[in-house]
Amino acid sequence: MCPEPGLATAAASVTPAGPVRLLLHDDAQIVIEHHPRAGGSSTLVITFDPLLYLADKPYFARDFLSREAVDVVSVRKKDENFYQALSRDTFEAALRPLLPRYTRVVAYGSSLGAYAALYYCRDIDCQVIASSPRVSVHPVYGVEVWQKKAAFRHERFSPRRPVVCCAFIVYDPKDAIDKRFIEGDVLPQFPAATVLRVPYSGHPANHFLSDIGFIAPFVRAVIAGKPVPQPDLQRRGKSHTYLVTLAQACAVHGKLRWADALVDRALVLKPTYSLAFRTRGRVFMLRRDWPAAKAAFEASLRFAATDSQALHWLELTERYIAAPHADLPPVDTRSPARRWLSRMKQRLLRP
Repeated sequence: MCPEPGLATAAASVTPAGPVRLLLHDDAQIVIEHHPRAGGSSTLVITFDPLLYLADKPYFARDFLSREAVDVVSVRKKDENFYQALSRDTFEAALRPLLPRYTRVVAYGSSLGAYAALYYCRDIDCQVIASSPRVSVHPVYGVEVWQKKAAFRHERFSPRRPVVCCAFIVYDPKDAIDKRFIEGDVLPQFPAATVLRVPYSGHPANHFLSDIGFIAPFVRAVIAGKPVPQPDLQRRGKSHTYLVTLAQACAVHGKLRWADALVDRALVLKPTYSLAFRTRGRVFMLRRDWPAAKAAFEASLRFAATDSQALHWLELTERYIAAPHADLPPVDTRSPARRWLSRMKQRLLRP
């Protein structure tokens, strides 16, 4: 398959039986690749990678999409710049020669990738699937630790600008950060979006939807332009994601026995689930059982060695074990979302 005029030349044509990869854009921070099927397709799926998912890994949803009769354009970050290094003009210029080939275009992303799908494809005649859109460097809805790492350069969402795309937006309304950003900023920009609110699905919601066997048929139906199914929420007890998200809520409200029981159920379903061990550690912290909390956080880190929250809480528990009678700061076992909301309230109340 030869690129049309205006497209970059093929960057790599792997083994005869392997995939073809065409570069549409490539700079120091962003690469946009076209992955056409050998037999061609009339449907294009544009994917955007989530947070800390860089171009040295397979593109988002590759395993799933490789089994579908679609071509793919993958938008990749070479470092975690939150897509701030990519302008809408550059994105549209890269895609412009390609889009007329297709009768159907779908954009798909999760978390940061969902935000990017909405941001870049809002002016394209396409269907966007956005699972828990979030951009942590946003000046209003972002998180301070990420805001320090990258400047927000994007145009803010505005309800005054008409939208061309259609959008499916899925999120957990019990997640404080997602609720505030999506209901405060995203939905006013996309008032005609089809919205699926799934309480206690966690962030991003597609993990839970995968647990209950919904996400694959849902995305497949959207790609095919068919009526989408509804999730069977009666199956949520089969989701380790749901059980741990609910356990976290129970811990915050002091329901520690319930939280324990929910973590136990989650670990039966997935014994390697790092977030379950991290949640167990939070419960032990609330009980002031520092050795047990330390063991739980160490177990969590065996399965997610770079989890900054587990590392922070492990360091705190070790300080309490080393100096149980010292004048140490009170234990803060709130989730990052709840700490962030507390800081926002304090700022709003300042004179």
